[in-house]
Amino acid sequence: MIRTNVLLLVLVFSVHCLAAQGQQTVWHRTLADAQKQAAKDGRTLLIHFSGNSCSFCVKMDREVFSSLHVQQQLRRSVAAVYLNRDVDIAAALQYGVNRVPTDIIIYPDGTRRDLVGGKSQTQFLQLLEEARFHNLPPRPLPRPNSAPLVAQRSATRAPESTGADYRITSKPAQPVPQPISQPADFVEVDISAGPGLEGFCPVALRELRQWKRGEERFAGEYQGVIYHFCSAPARDAFLSNPGLYAPEAQGCDPVILAQDRRAVTGSVRFGVWLDGRLFLFQDAANRQAFKDAPQLYSGMRSAAGGSAAAELVSR
Repeated sequence: MIRTNVLLLVLVFSVHCLAAQGQQTVWHRTLADAQKQAAKDGRTLLIHFSGNSCSFCVKMDREVFSSLHVQQQLRRSVAAVYLNRDVDIAAALQYGVNRVPTDIIIYPDGTRRDLVGGKSQTQFLQLLEEARFHNLPPRPLPRPNSAPLVAQRSATRAPESTGADYRITSKPAQPVPQPISQPADFVEVDISAGPGLEGFCPVALRELRQWKRGEERFAGEYQGVIYHFCSAPARDAFLSNPGLYAPEAQGCDPVILAQDRRAVTGSVRFGVWLDGRLFLFQDAANRQAFKDAPQLYSGMRSAAGGSAAAELVSR
């Protein structure tokens, strides 16, 4: 049995290596590189998240991405990057990727689509066709200077258009995604190996605002993190809607994640509730930075000036 599992892992690794070798010219090396091309050329950005021990990911590598036709359409249609959720952890947290395979499409106008699950070659080609449809048109080449022709015309005759109307009526540039400060390849990881929330029950914390120790016999998993609960009903409530109770970003400090591109587990001593979402921090300074400008780290409005109110929840 062990030998069979080892052989399977070797096969999965080999397929991923062969797929990567065959796609070096299709996928950008880093997320930042793909974002830069999308911004420069007005292209749709495609982020494909794969993962370890994912049979659907291996199937897409073998049946979709190995196709020369698919590779041609990738080059033609999008600025694409291939990421591994289990390695590019910060990027996965940034885009909220919980399952693989996942394809995230970001159009030049900033509109985003998340497509979760394996796709056939036909489905993926249709996805690329829709992505190409949203690309911005190429910038027109400057027209030759028509001043000599205008000078030859009669002074009493109204001058004809010199191309200004074309430039005025052309489609204005749309906002495009900006590259992150550092490639996801260099994210440092320091996530605690212990239970989430340091063993405290997330259901009791949300529903009762009480720090109650959970028990190992009432354990449940969400996004790779094990949580302990104070009772079986609390565990069942969590598993029925884990996003309601689990801390944001798998309990990682959002300030460190945004500024240093490192996924570091926050402490229960420095917590904040913001619009029903729990954030944990390494220290009081990071917590205060978040409260001053939560929109920089969570997409929320300022706790001081907006409608969202930050509530301390420190242990």
